[in-house]
Amino acid sequence: MIQALMDAAKDPEAGESARSVMLAAIDGTGGVGKSALAIHAAHRLADRFPDGQLYVDLYGATAGQSALDPGEVLGRFLRALGVDGSSVPGDTDEASAQFRSLAAGRRLLVILDNAASVDQVRPLIPAGPGCAALVTSREMLTTLEGATHLHLDVLPQDQAVALLERVVGAERVRAEPAEAAEITRLCGGLPLALRIAGARLAARPAWPLRTLVAKLTDARGRLDELRFGDLAVRISFQVSYEAFRLGRRSDDLDAVRAFRLLSVVHGHDVSLPVAAALLGLPADRTENALERLVDAQLLESRDSVRYHMHDLLRLFASEQAEQEESEAERSAALERALSCYAATAQQAVTLLDPLRPWPRHPGEGPAVPLTGPDEAESWLKTELPNLLAAVAHAAEPAQPEAIARLGLRLARALQWFLFPRAHAQDLQTVNELAIGTARRLGDPESEAWALDGLSAAYWLQHSYDEVRVALESALEIWRELGHREGELRSACNLADALCELGLFEEAITVQERQLTLAREAGDLPAEVVGLGNLGRAHRGMGRPEDALTCFKESLEYARRTGNIHHEGFALYEIGITYMEQGRFVEGRSHMDQALPVWQRPGTYESWRGHTWSGLFPACMTLQIGPGPR
Repeated sequence: MIQALMDAAKDPEAGESARSVMLAAIDGTGGVGKSALAIHAAHRLADRFPDGQLYVDLYGATAGQSALDPGEVLGRFLRALGVDGSSVPGDTDEASAQFRSLAAGRRLLVILDNAASVDQVRPLIPAGPGCAALVTSREMLTTLEGATHLHLDVLPQDQAVALLERVVGAERVRAEPAEAAEITRLCGGLPLALRIAGARLAARPAWPLRTLVAKLTDARGRLDELRFGDLAVRISFQVSYEAFRLGRRSDDLDAVRAFRLLSVVHGHDVSLPVAAALLGLPADRTENALERLVDAQLLESRDSVRYHMHDLLRLFASEQAEQEESEAERSAALERALSCYAATAQQAVTLLDPLRPWPRHPGEGPAVPLTGPDEAESWLKTELPNLLAAVAHAAEPAQPEAIARLGLRLARALQWFLFPRAHAQDLQTVNELAIGTARRLGDPESEAWALDGLSAAYWLQHSYDEVRVALESALEIWRELGHREGELRSACNLADALCELGLFEEAITVQERQLTLAREAGDLPAEVVGLGNLGRAHRGMGRPEDALTCFKESLEYARRTGNIHHEGFALYEIGITYMEQGRFVEGRSHMDQALPVWQRPGTYESWRGHTWSGLFPACMTLQIGPGPR
C-alpha cells in the first residue's frame, strides 16, 4: 500500500485517474498497528508532498475522549494553512469547501488517524490530484468513495519474533527461541501486546524470557500482565466495547451480549447456527449481531457463516461476561451451545452409519440440519477442533452436571468419527476426559462406554495389552449393570484384541460366549461382528475352513442388515484366508469386492490401504492388476 501511494505521488499531473490511489483507508482491530503504519508511511512519503503534512488524531477510539467534530478539525487545518482564525467558517460544509480550495493547488499529505466513521472523515479529504490522505480506523470504512482499503491482521510468528527482537534485542531473543515463540503465541501476534511484552523485558534485563512466559501463561491474569506505562491491551479493547455497551440500537445491544457470551464457548471459531443456539436468538438476529461485531473489528468473519475471536479479545470478553452476565446465564448459554454440538454430532455419525443406535435425550437441543453422509462428513471435519475443545471444556471439574453430561454425549459421538479415521491421539484424549467425568458423576455406564472408546484408541496405536485391560474393565462394569448391548460390544472387541495378541484359544472362548448372548438376544448386528472375530481366531489356530464358514456367515448377515463396515471386513478376511491357502483367484475376487466398500462415506479409511496391501500377493502371483480403485 505504501508503495502504491508513493507511485501515485510521483506524478502530480495524474489527475482523476490517480484519485482513488491517493486515498487509503487502513482498518483493523485495536492494537494491530494501524497508526504506526500510517505514520511510517507518512515519513516515507514526506518528500513527495513538499507543501507539508497535516496530522490529526480524531479520537474515534480513545479512552475518555469523544470523537472530534469535523468542524473543529477543519478549523485546525485552515489555521495551519494560514487562514486567520476569524475567517474560519463556523459551518462545516463551508469550512470543508474552503479547505479543499486551499488544498487543490498544493501537494499535501493528510493523516486522519483513529477515525470514528465515514461521516467524520468525508469533510476532511483534500481535493486535487496533488494531495493524498491516509485514514486509520477500527471501523471498515467501505463507503469512503475512491479509497484503497487495507485490512491489518495480527503478525505471523516470524514477524512477531522480529518485532520482539527490535524491542528487546536480537541476541537476547535468539538465546531463547522457544520462549520467544511462546510469547508471540500468548500475545496472539497482536503488535500492541508484543510491544508491551517487549517493553517489560527491556525494562528487566535480568529476566530470562521464560519469566515473562510464566506470567503470561495464566489466562485469567494475562491482560493484567499486558500493560506497561501508558500502554494496556485491556484499555484498547475497552474503547470498542464501550461504544457498543452504551449504544442505543437494538442490534448494538445484541452485539454486546454476543461479544460477552461468545467467550463461554472454547474453540477456534463458531458457526452461525451454534452462535444462534448459544445466544438463544433466531439466526437472522444472531447474524446481525455478529456482523456488527465484525464491522467493529471485535470479531473476524472467516466466511459467510463462521466467526473467529482473537484470543486476547476472548479473555477480555470473558472478563466482561463475568461482570455483566450472571453465572446462571453463562452456564445456560454454554449448555445451549454444547447441546447443539452434541445433537448435530450424533446426527452426523448416524448419517455416516445408520445402524448405530442412539438414545434420545430429554430437552435435546436443535441440531444443525445435515442432508446426507457427505454433508455430515464435512461438518464433522470442519468442526472437529471445536468439538474436541468442547469436550475438554465440559470435562472441567467445576462444570455443572448438565454441561458435564453433554460432554459425555459429545465424546461418545466422536468415537464413531475418530476411530474409522485413525485419529488415535484425539480418540484417547476424548475418552480419558470422559472416564474422568463419568467417575466424578458416579455414572458407570458412561465410564464403560468411554473405556470401550479408550480401547479403540489403544488399538490404533497397536497397544493390545492396554486394549485388553480397558475392555476387561468395561466388561466388568457391563456385567454388574446387566447391560447386554455393552457387554456384547466389549466382548467382541476383547476377542479381537486377544487374536492380535496370539491368544486364539482364549479369543474363541470369549467370542463363543458373546455369540451365545447375541443369539439369545436376537442381536444380528452383534452376531455379524462376533462371527468375524471367531473366524480370525480359527484362522490363527490353523483351521481355515472353519474360518471361511464364519466369515461367509458374517458376510451374509452384514449384507442382510446393511452393515457396510462388516461387509467390507468379511470380504477382506475371506480374501486373505483364500490367499493363505494359495487360492489367489478367489482371494483377489473378494478383495476387489471389498475395495468399493471403503470408498463410501463414513467407512474405515485405513482399511482401503489394508485391502490394497492384501491384494498385492494375488496380483503378483497371477500377474494381473487389481480391480478399479
